[in-house]
Amino acid sequence: TEDMLGGIEGIMNLAAASGEDLASVSDIVTDALTAFGLSASDAGHFSDVLAQASSNANTNVSMMGSTFQKVAPVAGALGYSVEDMSLGIGLMANASIKAEVAGTSLKTALANMAKPTDAQAAAMEKYGISLTNADGSMKSFGDVVKNLRSSLGGLSEAEQVAATTIFGKESFAGMLAIVNASEADFNKLTDAVYNCDGAAKQMAETKLDNLNGSITLAKSAFDALQVELGELLLPTLTEGIKKFT
Repeated sequence: TEDMLGGIEGIMNLAAASGEDLASVSDIVTDALTAFGLSASDAGHFSDVLAQASSNANTNVSMMGSTFQKVAPVAGALGYSVEDMSLGIGLMANASIKAEVAGTSLKTALANMAKPTDAQAAAMEKYGISLTNADGSMKSFGDVVKNLRSSLGGLSEAEQVAATTIFGKESFAGMLAIVNASEADFNKLTDAVYNCDGAAKQMAETKLDNLNGSITLAKSAFDALQVELGELLLPTLTEGIKKFT
């Protein structure tokens, strides 16, 4: 219960910042937390990551939620962090590969690289691409992205297309979006998702710091007042109804 209460503020801030419905934002966050093996107390941090990624890339929280729905189980099983995955998702979104399409692309590419066919394994060896370090430990997805960008980024367009044997036909466009993203976009998004603490709260406060925000807060306060008055008067009203009956 304490973990849940500790995390709900971040989800509420994310909903306010993004303009999305609270219930849908809560579903996005909690579903992803489960897939990544995180707890309710991590909800605030995950909300900050989504807030930063969506505001620094050409996407929004709803579309990122659709992407995570597809890729989170695979990414979680590989031990990847939400920051690393948000980086990849944001870079794809900047190339107009978003929502379920981005999720399917990432999921398929990761599955192919984790358990490659003979042809895929040969291509990975040729271009020096691996999900593991020399000692056999798993690379983070951030390191995988750097590996892909350094190995495939300098290739000609024809060579890059040939290298997409590694990812599969339905994934190569999304993965090449990550590979070919500009250094400026890559560095901007990397800095954003790894320095995200407090982002959702700050964005929510900014969004509410105007006339519309003041009206929203006033309506919210009035709703709360109605609830409080109702709870105070309910026993009296109940007794009155009983007597009337």
